[in-house]
Amino acid sequence: MTHSLPVDDLRERALSQMRSPYEMKIICIDITNKCDLACSNCTRLLENQDMHWEMTLENFRLAVRSLADYPGIVAIIGGNPVMHRNFTEICEIFVEELPRKEQRGLWTNNVFKHSELAKEVFGIFNLNPHGVERGIKSLADLKDLGWYHEGHSSHSPLLTAGKDLFDEEDMWERIAHCDVNQDWSASIVQNNGQLRAYFCEVAASFDLARGTDHGIEPVPGWWRRSVSDFKDQVAHFCPGCGVPARLEGSMDFEKVDTYTSSNADLALKSLKKNRKIIELTSDQISKGIDHKVTQYSKNLRGIVDTKPTLMDRIRSMFGY
Repeated sequence: MTHSLPVDDLRERALSQMRSPYEMKIICIDITNKCDLACSNCTRLLENQDMHWEMTLENFRLAVRSLADYPGIVAIIGGNPVMHRNFTEICEIFVEELPRKEQRGLWTNNVFKHSELAKEVFGIFNLNPHGVERGIKSLADLKDLGWYHEGHSSHSPLLTAGKDLFDEEDMWERIAHCDVNQDWSASIVQNNGQLRAYFCEVAASFDLARGTDHGIEPVPGWWRRSVSDFKDQVAHFCPGCGVPARLEGSMDFEKVDTYTSSNADLALKSLKKNRKIIELTSDQISKGIDHKVTQYSKNLRGIVDTKPTLMDRIRSMFGY
């Protein structure tokens, strides 16, 4: 299909509309890919990774230090970050390196025995038990301290590559307005023992799932870089990602991964773990969802109540 602009120009136009890490209200540090759930279309592609890993304590300290002077929320996430075998020590380092409690975030589905520790250490919570009773009980004492998601969640697919579904112009226009880039976060992960930083948390997931490394070294202040400095990551990851497609997903408990041909290698990993996989082609896609991919729960779509969203709370806390 012909385009009104050359591909390089389409990419540059998209970059001009995307957010840089320094503009984001949250930056995540993924400290493990261990999780007690196996949700459909997981944004961390946990079921598509080959082995479990945990960030070393030294690397966690370095990751937090690389975000010195960052004004927003630094959130630890997984997997389930509370499943890190040294979660208590992680918390101690977090307090030492990031003194402002209101900047320390915990994103989890279950805190197990660590409810009191979590209340002491973290100033903001994003809690989603995904409708699982054991998680609901675990988070009971924390649910009023942060954003809490009732019921199950519908997860749009990550493996439905835009390059398989749209022409170049449509694809890059969608990428320019990607829900994760516009509303969520950059990320630091541990990849084969090394700390790596990404303009996008989902980009990091694709690298971890494929065993590749397109991250950058998270030297102090890396987050101040413009998104144009991450253009190689954008060019590599965004066309293969399904977030900008905004397709109908599956409920978290269904253990389904939906994919297109470019991501068949990752879908095969799901199949080997006895998950259901569904392949889509360009002639099978519907009009898509009428809300953002990041509004995966009824809470976030304002169906359950009118409580301020997590992003509303962060903007209020930090004056954004």
